[in-house]
Amino acid sequence: MARSLTESEQQLISAMITSAKAADPSRFEAQEVWYQWRQELLGTLDRITVGASCECNKCPSVQLLLDGQVVPAGASQVILQAFISEGIVMLFIDDDVPSYLEIAPNPDVELDLPTQDALIF
Repeated sequence: MARSLTESEQQLISAMITSAKAADPSRFEAQEVWYQWRQELLGTLDRITVGASCECNKCPSVQLLLDGQVVPAGASQVILQAFISEGIVMLFIDDDVPSYLEIAPNPDVELDLPTQDALIF
């Protein structure tokens, strides 16, 4: 069942969209295009809700829904990534829609949702 983003989740996703590096930076060559793309992503935040949680019981990773619907795997996927002291944070974007927030801890670490201030870009 879908739920609204918590304030912490929204702040984390917003920080990822605004500042995280892309796993494949060649997607957009011009800075202006990257900026515009990030602004468009920020515009979707009020339509994003949370679907299923990761079942590993070690991380706070969650599926992201758009207008309450699962975002299908896209023909075009961008992964935005940042580091935290306990692991890595990845925001998956499928066809220009956030689809999954992955908070992957280091081995043998259980992790709560990091704050946006914990992100290392």
